[in-house]
Amino acid sequence: MGKNNFQQILIAILSDTLNCRVENSAIKEQITNENILPVCKLAQKHNLAHIVSNFIYVNKIQIDDKIKAKLQHEEFISVFKYEQINYATNEICNIFQKENIAHIKLKGSVIRKYYPSENMRTSCDIDILIKPEDIDRAVEVLKINGYSYIKKGYHDILLCSPNSVNVELHFNLLENNVNLDTVLRDAWQNTQLLNGCQYEFTNEFFVFHMFAHMAYHFLNGGCGVRSLMDIWVMEHKMGLTYSCAVNLLKKAGIYKFAVEMTNIANFCFDGKKIKISNEVLRFIINGGIYGSRINNIAVHKSKINSTFVYVIKRLFLPCNLMEITYPILKKAPYLLPFYWIIRWIKGIKKGKTKKLSSEIECAKKISKETVNETKKIRSRLGL
Repeated sequence: MGKNNFQQILIAILSDTLNCRVENSAIKEQITNENILPVCKLAQKHNLAHIVSNFIYVNKIQIDDKIKAKLQHEEFISVFKYEQINYATNEICNIFQKENIAHIKLKGSVIRKYYPSENMRTSCDIDILIKPEDIDRAVEVLKINGYSYIKKGYHDILLCSPNSVNVELHFNLLENNVNLDTVLRDAWQNTQLLNGCQYEFTNEFFVFHMFAHMAYHFLNGGCGVRSLMDIWVMEHKMGLTYSCAVNLLKKAGIYKFAVEMTNIANFCFDGKKIKISNEVLRFIINGGIYGSRINNIAVHKSKINSTFVYVIKRLFLPCNLMEITYPILKKAPYLLPFYWIIRWIKGIKKGKTKKLSSEIECAKKISKETVNETKKIRSRLGL
């Protein structure tokens, strides 16, 4: 059985699970001891092994006990993580309500309740948006309540909850992409009060943000099958589609992307006879939940068509990217060459030279066919 067959089995399992189909699936006959392991590995790559485990249990499929035990462990971990995240999310929102800090729950925290089972929609962390002027106070009140400060990024501050859940407090939603940021910077202008000081996005902006975040990850190597599941759930369980946000999507240049992703989601999970790009679906599946190095490099090489130029761009990052790590460059961009040197020295001290060498070797090995296919994908999606 080939790689495509394993992908088809995983997609069929996800489709049956999302549509709550039990005991009547033809796909269960294709699940054997010989093919379940590669299907599970692919599912793990997308952080979806717990769904495969539940499918096997519900449909009473007999597989090797050792493989079943591993899958059940994945399912247990997903439930455990969900309980941890759910507890921490409620705790944070209660703290912010008490301290009168305006906040918005993002992504998984919102869409999770529309899945057949909430623990199906896994997350690695909690994402909450805070107004820029309140971010320091928000961090302080969480620290008082036992949360640990880890680091500050270009659009969020990372903390860790007392029960070891990572929390990203966003002070903006910017993605360092000019087109996307044109709309994302107006996030708070597209909200409505939910209760107390907890806000939610308007339907239009919620839909836009889901596709914008997906596009950001896509351009960095892949967005994962879970993002396609989110799009399907958003449409079929929340009643929200890209048509709710046409103006915002077009303004940010991702309207074609949103249409294509919606078609692929419906093709996968509804079985609709829609003409889609198999190349795009393959790019998503091969990339895994966070995208792959090969996909990432292929995207960048599809813009410049040169390994040498790619390496130069990696060594000499533009000022807007360097500002993320060195904010002083916003006020003093003329210091950029000095901070290039600092970045190189830090990289050498942290042993990142091997990683860079490996990346360069990977860039050399990527074929022209792969680069050209990636270029066609970007063109088809309007990215």
